[in-house]
Amino acid sequence: MALYLQFASFLIIYWVLHYHITDPLLRKRFAVTCLITGLILTFLLPYVAVILRMPFLPVFVFLVGLALFITRNKYRLQRNHPPHPLLSAPIMNLAPNFPEDPVMQQLLQLLHEEIGLPKHKTIRLQTSLNFDLGCDGSEAKQLMEALEQEFALDLGDYDTYRYFNPPVFDVFLKRRSKGHGDKVPLTIGMLYLAIKTHSWDTQTLENLS
Repeated sequence: MALYLQFASFLIIYWVLHYHITDPLLRKRFAVTCLITGLILTFLLPYVAVILRMPFLPVFVFLVGLALFITRNKYRLQRNHPPHPLLSAPIMNLAPNFPEDPVMQQLLQLLHEEIGLPKHKTIRLQTSLNFDLGCDGSEAKQLMEALEQEFALDLGDYDTYRYFNPPVFDVFLKRRSKGHGDKVPLTIGMLYLAIKTHSWDTQTLENLS
């Protein structure tokens, strides 16, 4: 295939993916898949591109993954669309007297996008991200960064190692997290209160949650 046709095809494919994959979680997973595939085609299966007569295929796949990963939160900031279906009863099992104001709906949607919310569990203010929902490592790090960006949240004295283990592949962070002992539950209620006050105060949040 001629080079200009390859580039034109690659651009069209990226254009379609960029504007059609709007769910942040799906966008992130597709991006990671493309990144890994690009590396495999480059270092482990270079002959595939030769057989297909598309020498730039590995580079294109990798760059598509990189672009999608960088823009994974692009459509999260556009909040004019209806709430995620999981936020509507009876699909999601919310506890009685659970807050249903716009702030909580936005928080639940972000939690669903980042870590996923189970349909079979009752969601309470006391539901912990680390113990009940299994959030940890790099997933927890990305979640807190998203919260900080989405709600203009000042994390104050927030200590990630108080609640979460570091990513398994990060030796430096593992060394820093030593000595923190058993983890403390980080609940949805704590996040909700922090967002309401636009600041993170560990003692206040843990006492009120």
